Amino acid sequence: MTTLLPLFLIGTLSLGSITSAQTPQLPDMPEVLKELKPTLASVKGALTLSVTSPQPLTAVQWDAIAALRPRHLRFNDNALDDAGMSRLVTIDPITVGINKSLLSGTGVAKFGEMKSLTGISAMHIVKPTPEAKAALSNHPTVESFATDGAFCIEVVTAPNLRSVDLKHGAADDKFVALLARHPSLETVRLWPKGGASLTDAAFASLVTIPKLKKLTVDYSVLSYEGGLKLLKNLPNLETVDFHEVVLTDDDLSKLKADLPKVKVTFTPMTPEYRAQWNAWAAKKQ
Repeated sequence: MTTLLPLFLIGTLSLGSITSAQTPQLPDMPEVLKELKPTLASVKGALTLSVTSPQPLTAVQWDAIAALRPRHLRFNDNALDDAGMSRLVTIDPITVGINKSLLSGTGVAKFGEMKSLTGISAMHIVKPTPEAKAALSNHPTVESFATDGAFCIEVVTAPNLRSVDLKHGAADDKFVALLARHPSLETVRLWPKGGASLTDAAFASLVTIPKLKKLTVDYSVLSYEGGLKLLKNLPNLETVDFHEVVLTDDDLSKLKADLPKVKVTFTPMTPEYRAQWNAWAAKKQ
């Protein structure tokens, strides 16, 4: 099975973070790309490139990127548009990270043509695109997906998906329900910071994922009777992490008793965040 480059590395690696002892000589940055705040690195022999631009990349800039032959790419601001997706297909990327974009459904459909694609990260793009369902719901090679909104949410049904990271509004009961009975998922992270969209109800879906090994839930109010008691039905569960979560000592003890072979970690929600959470929850009533 493919070893994935973690998607967060696409946006954080820089020339200075890789030493010559760790990687071969990096290519020179093309002059035409220097205005794009580029970062370039090589990880496990694969070139990683990140660019930032308030407007779509030009044909000349795409020519320069193609000449570099990067396999992991991240596009920030408005650098990636529909025309750029056509160019991206020819590069045959392994992972693609997007932080904002001008993509429409026409551009998103191009993901379906990327034969080596194993990872997608789509942040700060919440407009859903109907074309994503045909392109991504059955994508045969995608194994890792991260998003903070409805954009490309159909990736969560891709048959070989192993890791899902749902943030902000994407960490919602209705989106978690799309993960139910997924045949290959092993890692799920739910990070609903900024809202009260995730509830105990999500666990009814999570416990149907047969290969789930690691579950992380943050910024939520949970209870044993409401949903956590179902976790004992996961045969392959190894780790459960709760960060900034409301959970009584009694409920935590019950959960640990149910899962004697599972590593359970817990940090409580701060009073300041609980006050915000209560306000968001009240608006849902």
